[in-house]
Amino acid sequence: MRLTGPLAAAVLAVALAGPGAARLPAPPALPALLDVAPLADWQGGLRPGDLVFRRGNGLWSGYFAGASGDDGFFSHVGLLVRDGDDWRVVHTEADDRTGVGGVRTDSLRHFLADAHGVAVVRPRLEPAQAARAVELAHDPVWQAIPFDARFRLDDGGEAMYCTEWIQALVLAATGEDIARPRSRFGRIKIISIDDLRLSARVEPVFDHRLAAPGR
Repeated sequence: MRLTGPLAAAVLAVALAGPGAARLPAPPALPALLDVAPLADWQGGLRPGDLVFRRGNGLWSGYFAGASGDDGFFSHVGLLVRDGDDWRVVHTEADDRTGVGGVRTDSLRHFLADAHGVAVVRPRLEPAQAARAVELAHDPVWQAIPFDARFRLDDGGEAMYCTEWIQALVLAATGEDIARPRSRFGRIKIISIDDLRLSARVEPVFDHRLAAPGR
């Protein structure tokens, strides 16, 4: 079924709402992602400013992931930053009940705790540009941007959803638009997960997937 107009926006809002999104009935048990792909085995290849994607298990995550191209797997994204010896993820998400949310910072382990897959890509930036993107991710102005439950790209950046926030942050920090061309979800122009993950302006670093929910 093709969803368009307000209904498409509503579905998309749930899809990108983050780990609090409504759950499907429990799928067959899968091993924990970080038991199969321990952080110690791959976090050494990470750099600040990398983008980390996860496949969530929200009610509409599969629908939104399917709209992103490729094999439609990943459903959320954040920016990696270093915190001492630990990796953290800056990302924006909303409460599935209210649609209200915003930017938050979680440990990488927490970000991936219930995920069914992880991928990391590296924007093709100079080191100083990547450092500027990380710096901007901590800026109070960018941290205060509310979550965009309407998924509009024409609101002047008053609110942003996860992929939009990443694209706009990197653009503001470096002048590089790493999410072109844009995708469409029904009649809505969006920045999809794979507009970022499969962009010619990034390079792959790591990818590990369990079976997606419902597969």
